[in-house]
Amino acid sequence: MEFDNNEIVFNIMRKELFATIVFAGAFSLSFLDVYKTDFLPLEGYQFALLIVLFFVFLGYLWYAQKQSFFSIEAGGPNIIIKYFIIMPRFITMKPKMIEIPRSQFHKYKIESSFFGRRKALILYQKTNKGVVKYPPIYISSLTKEEMKKLKLALQ
Repeated sequence: MEFDNNEIVFNIMRKELFATIVFAGAFSLSFLDVYKTDFLPLEGYQFALLIVLFFVFLGYLWYAQKQSFFSIEAGGPNIIIKYFIIMPRFITMKPKMIEIPRSQFHKYKIESSFFGRRKALILYQKTNKGVVKYPPIYISSLTKEEMKKLKLALQ
């Protein structure tokens, strides 16, 4: 069984581009007087600072989830997982790959954190010296259907 979440990755990138365009437009409005009302009596620099803080907060929430590209091939004698964390375009993350022979695969665990918004897959492999725990692979971007496929592939 194999699958990946390419389509979701492209949706995430589109949302990132849309947010950048909205931010640039809102930031540009801060230099005009069109936003001034009785409800929002702010100066231009105050409005710009408010916009920047709002988008920094949204960006923190977005990237704290550690959404990632995820691909698994579990049909053969090995379980092969390829992944990389989706970050802003100016930060490049190197793709990583884990290959575990099916005979040495011990178990897996899915942990949630960040108020249930960040999900991580943790793999365990049997070796001659005991059981090895791999670093977490973030799977927050997987849909429910893909999570079912993942659990089925790792059975």
